[in-house]
Amino acid sequence: MKFWRMAILAVLVTALVALPASVVTPSVSAQVIQERFSVPFTIPFGVPCADLPPGVTSISGTAEFFLRTTIMTDSSGVTHLNINGTAFGTATDNNGVVYSFNYANHFTVDVPPGDFPQQIRMTDHFNLNGKGNNMHIGFVIAGTIEDASDVFPWHTDTINLRGDAFNCDPI
Repeated sequence: MKFWRMAILAVLVTALVALPASVVTPSVSAQVIQERFSVPFTIPFGVPCADLPPGVTSISGTAEFFLRTTIMTDSSGVTHLNINGTAFGTATDNNGVVYSFNYANHFTVDVPPGDFPQQIRMTDHFNLNGKGNNMHIGFVIAGTIEDASDVFPWHTDTINLRGDAFNCDPI
């Protein structure tokens, strides 16, 4: 998992735990936060990527992100954090070939009144399309964050894996 993605998730989960009582007390409404930002990337990003097209040693681009976070607390006091991220853009490989790409991530966290354990589920995919060269990778994981010291991949099970997703998904 890339550092910035983990940093965003860590900040969001930490912020959720630190929310004022008025936000985490039972309610029927949701708080929605929307953000737009750019993230540069390069594949590979420090680990080998088995899914690079033949003859390609690196691909670089910038992802234009839209992130929508919804926070809702149910009548049982469980806070539901729902993060949907999408991105698109273009990237260029070391041979000068231009690609278009799309990315999507859906991440849910259920935080009980005592903060832990938190139930999580993440669906992630990255599709890179160029002239005859394509890379389609993704994963679905589900599991538990036991306490604040847990780090990715937490205590998760991989439900679905497409390609070398954990080493090739740059965003």
